[in-house]
Amino acid sequence: MRLTILGEAETDWAEALAERFRAAGHTVVAGDVGADHRPSDAQLAEALAASDACIDLCVVDRARKAAALALADRHLPPRRPLWTCCLATSATYVAASVEHSTRVFGFSLLPPWAGRTTVECARALQAVDTDVDAAADVWSAVGLAPVWVADGTALVLARIVCCLANEAAFAWMERAAAAADIDTAMRLGTRYPRGPIEWANIVGPRVVVAVLDALAAEHGEDRYRVAPLLRRHAAAGLPLPL
Repeated sequence: MRLTILGEAETDWAEALAERFRAAGHTVVAGDVGADHRPSDAQLAEALAASDACIDLCVVDRARKAAALALADRHLPPRRPLWTCCLATSATYVAASVEHSTRVFGFSLLPPWAGRTTVECARALQAVDTDVDAAADVWSAVGLAPVWVADGTALVLARIVCCLANEAAFAWMERAAAAADIDTAMRLGTRYPRGPIEWANIVGPRVVVAVLDALAAEHGEDRYRVAPLLRRHAAAGLPLPL
């Protein structure tokens, strides 16, 4: 299988996912659209023209995501699946923004990715039934079983994890407990593999804020209001101190 993976410098996820596909024997070109370093947009366009599928991993930078989708939609051959990361949008919204809308599918993956065996997937409302199996084959090719969920911003896991991280940041700000104690209480009390603040740092505060802002915009509910502490660390590009 030949793939093109489009990402953004803010997360640097594209190359990490590309390595998983390469390890399984697939040919992958990964890069950041509009970036100064190689591959250039022209090289990415050439790779897309020869690809069996494209994966868009842009989350934080909306302009970069729009450019990546436009490039993929223009150069990816017809009927080849376009998988778009739904952490800060929905597959349906993405499909509505491109010309070849019927091939758009949404997915969500949160780091750490080591040992992960499933991937959350969602169909855009515009997707065609006959394309579902071929689209899912992209993930099966690297041992990730698609778990189909309803389309919506952040899908399931990211929505819950980011809300937990945000509530932990509020609790920390309100001096309910120290950051390390909040994480310890959650790990021991819920048997989560890691505490919400640690998880926020692994995902990246910028990504967490992007997810919450997108959920707030879609639902218009105060429960997605970002804790000022979390937003400040995202703006500074710094992890939350533990």
